[in-house]
Amino acid sequence: MNSQQVQLLVSIRNRDEILPALQGGCDILDLKEPLSGPLAMVDEETLHSISEFFMSQPVTVPLSMALGELMEWQGKSVTPLIPSEITYLKMGLSQTIRKQNWYADWLNLRKQIEDINGTTFQWIAVAYADWQQANAVSPQEVLSAAISSECTGLLIDTYSKQGQSLLDFLSLEQIKTLIEQARAHQLTIALAGSIHLENLASLSDVLPDIIGIRSAACQGNLRTNCLQEQSVRNFRKQLDTQYALTESG
Repeated sequence: MNSQQVQLLVSIRNRDEILPALQGGCDILDLKEPLSGPLAMVDEETLHSISEFFMSQPVTVPLSMALGELMEWQGKSVTPLIPSEITYLKMGLSQTIRKQNWYADWLNLRKQIEDINGTTFQWIAVAYADWQQANAVSPQEVLSAAISSECTGLLIDTYSKQGQSLLDFLSLEQIKTLIEQARAHQLTIALAGSIHLENLASLSDVLPDIIGIRSAACQGNLRTNCLQEQSVRNFRKQLDTQYALTESG
């Protein structure tokens, strides 16, 4: 891992943000709607518009997509049609802490989505660092579920988007332990959750595969504002610089 560049995932909310994210240097494009929750799904019209963009231009980076929270899908009969350009899918696990059969529901929904779309996706399990606030199962439980269900990766994120970062809820040692356990099972590790330039020095010690940003890529560091190419570029430069220093040290 030390010899590889840490990848930058940038979350976009619409078609207009695609080029600023790509030109700023992102490695993975992530689709979500920040106005509606930490992992809210973009609406059908936006999804269609983004899909149209990639029909006219080749996809140069992998695409991921947020599906909201597992519990939001309970009782729904409509399953989303996922554009063929999407590689990775993820959903949050808030409000599952007292739901004994959450794991079976999670697997069933994943299967339903794949059956409807006639394809398989690479699933990213999401562990909320502030899992108690989110009434979610713990990161350790999510990791175990990711391993047993053969997920591609584990994302450690925050449910609350009120200015606190990942490091306000989990210590570096806790993050390191989760990463080591996940790596032992060949899971890709992504870190997100209000990560800004000033957090990179601390996070350089834990060497994730991917760092994901939204607010740090937006005007004024507000996740609901427009994404800016220069903000992405600045983060990309600092990310590369920080991890180069770590490797040389």
